[in-house]
Amino acid sequence: MKTDTAKTLPLRILKQVVLILFALIVLYPIFFVFMTSFKSNFDVISNPFGMTTFQPWNYTEAWRVGKIGDYFLNSVYVTVVTLVIQMVVIVLASYSFAKLKPWGHKVLFIVFLTGLFITTEMVTVPNFSTMKNLGLMDTKISLILPYVSTGIALATYIATNYISSLPKELDEAAIIDGCNIVQLLTRIALPLMRPILATIFIFNFQGAWSEFYWALIMIRSEENKTLQLGLMNFQSQFSTDYGLLTAGLVIATLPILIIYLKFSSQFIGGMTVGAVKG
Repeated sequence: MKTDTAKTLPLRILKQVVLILFALIVLYPIFFVFMTSFKSNFDVISNPFGMTTFQPWNYTEAWRVGKIGDYFLNSVYVTVVTLVIQMVVIVLASYSFAKLKPWGHKVLFIVFLTGLFITTEMVTVPNFSTMKNLGLMDTKISLILPYVSTGIALATYIATNYISSLPKELDEAAIIDGCNIVQLLTRIALPLMRPILATIFIFNFQGAWSEFYWALIMIRSEENKTLQLGLMNFQSQFSTDYGLLTAGLVIATLPILIIYLKFSSQFIGGMTVGAVKG
């Protein structure tokens, strides 16, 4: 036993060292941006890797003068509405494909999967023409509709496979107890879908919150700009206020970190293990 421990101990130490190195590589850029957000513009240019000034008011200036607060609320509105619609469609569609299996469900499922092969660049011109003809240019709806369609295909595919793997015995037992289809979904499927829904929520949140390309095409007015577009106000043709810009970047990154930390525990383990005995 002691010999086996002596052999595995150096390997464990090596693994820990490698993991620590990877963690430092990942965390250093975040630390660098956070440190830069407290520096003056001159300090950023003259001493990028050091810190001789400390200006916490960069955040208040970015929020108030740079209108980051208004852009932040616009991003929250667009992202929340997008996620609500996406999650409703994903849950209903995946449950229908996996459990209900209506007539023609295989064809409909293939139609859903075609979205996996469509990139944003492929639908930019058609979407632009559609929004223009509908009179939705420079509106939040012009962002929400494409965002919703972008995140559904892959999420529905993953959720459908997940629901298909759930034990049939759970549904059979619930039906014997008198549950209808709605109750099977809300009381049986949804609680067991928490891990996969948390994963989908994180990825779709990041996609909607961080999107820049389509928002740059659609939005022109200041009152409808999202946070990603608002950060461009700190840049000009001849100069950039890096302190305020990085403060805005930190503000834009915080929701993603909070959402990830909130739902990260749902990644671990399957919730159906041991649900059915025998």
